Amino acid sequence: MTKSVNLYLASGVFKGVGFWVVNFTEEENIFNSLGSKLLECYRKELFGLDGAIEVKGAINTTLDILCLDSKYDQYKLDNYNTGYSSEIPINTIEDIFDLWAYNYSNPTLWKKYIGLLNLRKKIKTNNNYINIGLKGDTYEFAMKLDGLLSFKPINSSSRKDRSNELMW
Repeated sequence: MTKSVNLYLASGVFKGVGFWVVNFTEEENIFNSLGSKLLECYRKELFGLDGAIEVKGAINTTLDILCLDSKYDQYKLDNYNTGYSSEIPINTIEDIFDLWAYNYSNPTLWKKYIGLLNLRKKIKTNNNYINIGLKGDTYEFAMKLDGLLSFKPINSSSRKDRSNELMW
């Protein structure tokens, strides 16, 4: 049996810049894991070490895809060395965390869901032709994942290319 760790979602500040971080620690108090950089913990789940590594990888891959897709849409969501942009709303981050943490308990579905995530990572855009061939739990999961990855920042000032926008 592997040792138990706490997988957590927290917000923090480093050099005046806010960020989100998903990580795990053996300590009960997660605020000791990154020093004084963490401000608030939003999710904390107990996993075995192997499970925490897998779930953290899935969550971080999903967030990487979200940030990459926003870059393709000419929105700036920077990944920082310590975590992800604080411009991503808490409800989106929590939903991604919950989606992966909840679905880890079923090994058969987990393999299918990781396969979908890896395919989504390679394709780089939402492709409904893939979803047409899915059914049941896998189809529902793919639709949830696409819904979470469809987030776009509301503030249009974060767009990189504003040359085509109207002045008034």
